[in-house]
Amino acid sequence: MRTILACLIILLAAHPLFSQKAKQLDQLLGAYDKADQFSGTVLVAEKGKIIFEKSYGYRNGPKKEKNTNNSLYRIFSTTKMFTATVILKLEEEGKLSINDKLSKYYPNFPKGDSITIANLLSHTSGIPNDTDSENTINEETFMKFIAAKPLNFSPGKQWDYSNSGYYILGYIIKKVTGTDYEKAIDSYILKPLQMNHTGFNFNTVTDTNKAFGYEFLSPNTSNEALRFKTDHPFAAGAMYSTVEDLLKFNESFKNNSILKKETIEKMFTPYLNDHYGLGSNVTLADGKKRVGHDGGGPGYRSRYYRILEDDICLIVMSNSDLSYTDTIIPKIENILYNKPYKIPTIVKINPQQLKNLEGIYSTGATDFYVTVVDGQVLFREKGYPVCSLFPVSNTLFQFDENITFTFKPDETGKINSLTVKFRDGNVKTGTRKASNYLWGIIGNATPGGWDGKDTPLQVDQKNPTLYFLKNFHLKKGNLKFRVDNDWGYNLGLNNDGKTIALNAYDFPIAEDGQYDIVLDMSDPIKPQYSIKKSVL
Repeated sequence: MRTILACLIILLAAHPLFSQKAKQLDQLLGAYDKADQFSGTVLVAEKGKIIFEKSYGYRNGPKKEKNTNNSLYRIFSTTKMFTATVILKLEEEGKLSINDKLSKYYPNFPKGDSITIANLLSHTSGIPNDTDSENTINEETFMKFIAAKPLNFSPGKQWDYSNSGYYILGYIIKKVTGTDYEKAIDSYILKPLQMNHTGFNFNTVTDTNKAFGYEFLSPNTSNEALRFKTDHPFAAGAMYSTVEDLLKFNESFKNNSILKKETIEKMFTPYLNDHYGLGSNVTLADGKKRVGHDGGGPGYRSRYYRILEDDICLIVMSNSDLSYTDTIIPKIENILYNKPYKIPTIVKINPQQLKNLEGIYSTGATDFYVTVVDGQVLFREKGYPVCSLFPVSNTLFQFDENITFTFKPDETGKINSLTVKFRDGNVKTGTRKASNYLWGIIGNATPGGWDGKDTPLQVDQKNPTLYFLKNFHLKKGNLKFRVDNDWGYNLGLNNDGKTIALNAYDFPIAEDGQYDIVLDMSDPIKPQYSIKKSVL
């Protein structure tokens, strides 16, 4: 009786603590949600028990359908933990060894006798990270493509993240099991753990809980991110899941339901570098070991890890490229460990004041591009991805507390410069140089080819967001739209062959001839285009 009473006292004492932390977490995430800076689902578990689980934002932007705790998200590179788990399970079954040479499975692979499966698992093979979708159509095409590329370094001597290595691991799983990679994952992991909402081929999923991935998402507008035509990137990142299914996967490493304890310890031990084991990130902070794997690709971000010492599991999934996932996660952990954290204050800025910030600011060495869409200030430095800025005032913005953006007016009151203070203390100041982006076309259908410079588009003087070329000669081939010779911002076709997306598929040019080309950027989130044969 005393034992039961003691347990009840402990439970009653712990409940208010969990409730308080849950309230703090909801306040934090709610602030980012209200500012349209987070869309996704967050789950926190302690010793296997869920202490917080809630969803924010939209799983379908145009229909304004909200995310739920059952939302399905692509997890991209978190897939690597599943691939590694099956490889290690096959080793336990005596069907392979992680010390096997790659030459055992691919006898003609250059230097294959010096590359082990362990090297592939730990990103120490030297095989370059090159998984362009056109070269990953099937095993034969990819292996021929990647075998022709020189190694980045001698196997086992350095660390360099390589999706290519995980493609090869997927093919090895197929060779050893005699079944498709996806079926092996299902047989060894998903079915035993009853992960019924996890799988592959996300494009064909019809579940109403499917969360579409967006390159921009707000209550009033959105644009879907690139959807791969194939189940890319295969064993390196093709899976989708839910937060609760990933928690089941997490628990399997605690109760040894898939792998033995000694195998799991090997998986969670840094292989060469201090932050990666065999298919798992391994980090140490404040004396506590964290294991898991991040994932990210067009439209989605995922973060799963467990703090081993305290058995705390944190899972964050997002379906927006611009979600503040990396900023939010450290704050979640600070709440869990009673450390200081800041909830951003939501400042409403006059829409016209925001529009006054738009333009291109040059430092001489680089350019800053600023666009305002539906109340969000989008910032991009040349060569880098776009990010959304959090307003502090009408001239001060931040990415987090350590990265700030200060707009300064000239003597007439017009915004004339932008100063960016980076996390490392570096400061860059750009002066406004133009209002219009310099759009061009690039590709083997254009005079410059893929390795040359853009062919500039002309600007309509009456409508400066309309770019065009008339009666311009194109060769049979492909092209993309690009800003100022910068691959950091290029536009292509989504897999529907109609809509435009960032870093998407090439626009095909069927035959040589004269063409009229139009790029309409009046809506920078949903650009429109036209490439038609000229009428003479």
